[in-house]
Amino acid sequence: MTVLELDSAGDERLGPYRDLKGRSEFGAEHFIVEGEHLVERLLYSSLEVVSVLVSSRKVNKLRSLFPASVLVFVLDDDELETVVGFKFHRGVLGCGKRPEELSFDRLLGSGQPALKAVACPEITDSENLGSIMRTARCLGLNALILGERCTDAYSRRCIRVSMGAAFTLPVYRCDSVVSDLKRLCAVPGVQLVGAVADAGASPLSGIVPADGWCVVLGNEEAGLAEELTGICHELACIPMASGADSLNVSVAAGIILKH
Repeated sequence: MTVLELDSAGDERLGPYRDLKGRSEFGAEHFIVEGEHLVERLLYSSLEVVSVLVSSRKVNKLRSLFPASVLVFVLDDDELETVVGFKFHRGVLGCGKRPEELSFDRLLGSGQPALKAVACPEITDSENLGSIMRTARCLGLNALILGERCTDAYSRRCIRVSMGAAFTLPVYRCDSVVSDLKRLCAVPGVQLVGAVADAGASPLSGIVPADGWCVVLGNEEAGLAEELTGICHELACIPMASGADSLNVSVAAGIILKH
């Protein structure tokens, strides 16, 4: 590995780590992860690692994690905090290159294994999306479909909550989620199931999954738009106790995806 001990927060090579709270991450070429566990997951994923930034107090402890090919920058704590723009106690950050997103044809693949996907047309909270991604990865889903107004799957918060699920879960971002889900609806053998908080929908227990399927989740506040419910083959609801009207979208996702 190449280890460079830097003495200034102003070093231009630290650009990807600079002012992390004050900048937009959406669509950036690189993404940042924080903490030993996530940096290790990134290093041993299939994604391209640009560099690692580590505190001088932790570099010896963490040195064994770093593959020979990785570029490691070392800074003392005060200078590191100046770079990132906030108090930082985890001691290490990693910079990865955002992978190429799936095309629609690659999303469908050859049909083997069958598509098992979750679509998030307009999830706006990074913690909700991260939790959905973590669940999807744990349950063996093979695609995440994001609408054009959905939050970024590679934001620091989303990656942190998902425990690095973005490193292995293929992501497809729609230019038009309505158009793309219409296309998906027309694919033989793929069942679109819309999750709704509507007592008139089919109870979840009554839904029989097809070999290929995609669960479509609604926005945290507005739920699933009418133009999307009209596309789905099935609308499913989770029966709830009297007086309860909704679940957090990430909790509902876990229940539905497990079914």
